[in-house]
Amino acid sequence: MKLLMLVFLVIGATLIFFGCSENNPSASELSQGDQVTNSLAKQPVTGTVCLDFTTNNPPYFWVGTITFGMETYDLRYKSVGNPPPPPPRAFVFDERFEIYEDGHLGDPNYLVLEGPDAGVVPCGNNKFVANGKVEFADGPFEEWLGRNVHIEGIITWVIPCVLPEGATGTFRIN
Repeated sequence: MKLLMLVFLVIGATLIFFGCSENNPSASELSQGDQVTNSLAKQPVTGTVCLDFTTNNPPYFWVGTITFGMETYDLRYKSVGNPPPPPPRAFVFDERFEIYEDGHLGDPNYLVLEGPDAGVVPCGNNKFVANGKVEFADGPFEEWLGRNVHIEGIITWVIPCVLPEGATGTFRIN
């Protein structure tokens, strides 16, 4: 029994020594890419989305705002390719999200977040879900570069499962 305790003591001391050695960098010594992949302790950031559907500016059919905490930003989604005709049960979509500083929609100098997402809208319940990834992040969002995005919400319809009016939901970066 004493031998077993001695073995555990030696293993523990070894782990402490090598875990605190110079070969194991602190968070401040890691590169930005390493910090993104090693920042598991960060809490997700969630925004509230309010969108309008428009056919005036293809390929940007969804345009609106997103609010993170007390800050509101402009948001738009760009359709990627030609979406298939709507099947009787669900719409499948492939798009890019673009988030700009408030009042600067479409101005590349004010782009703060961008990336792809794809998802589905089942016609029976009006809920949409999408998943994506942050491929560009600037300003207060730099730390979220490379992180996953989850989007969900409710679509309101002018004509059910044919012509959307708008959508509300959440946009979460993990």
